[in-house]
Amino acid sequence: MKPIIAINGASAFDRQFFTKGKVAFKAYPQAVAAAGGVPLMVPSIHSVDEYAWLADGLLLTGSLSFAPAPAYTPLVNKMEEKERPIFDSALVLAFAKAKKPIMGVCLGLQCINLTFGGTLKNHFKLEDGVEHMLTAHPCIAGTESIAGKLFGKEFIINSRHERRIDTLAPGLEATAWSPDGVIEEIKHESLPIWAFEWHPERMRGDDRDPPEGPDTTPLFEWFVNTCAAVRDAE
Repeated sequence: MKPIIAINGASAFDRQFFTKGKVAFKAYPQAVAAAGGVPLMVPSIHSVDEYAWLADGLLLTGSLSFAPAPAYTPLVNKMEEKERPIFDSALVLAFAKAKKPIMGVCLGLQCINLTFGGTLKNHFKLEDGVEHMLTAHPCIAGTESIAGKLFGKEFIINSRHERRIDTLAPGLEATAWSPDGVIEEIKHESLPIWAFEWHPERMRGDDRDPPEGPDTTPLFEWFVNTCAAVRDAE
């Protein structure tokens, strides 16, 4: 049976009925499906324990801050900043309790760090003098980096974030960095949790961002296969 991969729904806004909702960019379920998994969205914080029992792993998505419909973007951002850390933390704790694999992307990485007691720095470019929004740069992988084992010690990644890890949470380890020192990948020292500050779901196939970066399909294949291996070992 193909592994079932839960995907957190991010805050959204229904322009027709003026109600809140949950959505995910299609690149996430497409990446899971292409890797051999079955994507399954989690719609509500009230069902996280049930999904942690049902699914074989969890993919925590990035932000919806740059979703279409600019007139509604401030409202989406406001909901996301308030709701996502709470929703993501509930999911992380539920899947961690079940000892099932978790993979975080961008905001997903940040929420994992917050869940375990770390801190973030917002708009860090104003203090650090480095730009990580709408750009691309090298990623330098350490010996424990999953991405490094797949793509080499140094490779090009996209960059779409204005927050970064400030204090790394207890139990988490940094495994890859940008040349200016921003943490780009983390792992948990004892739980099957990994996360990436960049967006591997946007780096698949021929139309990837950035084009000079690696095709990251193998990263999703690795995660789906890990979820299957953990499930089958039970």
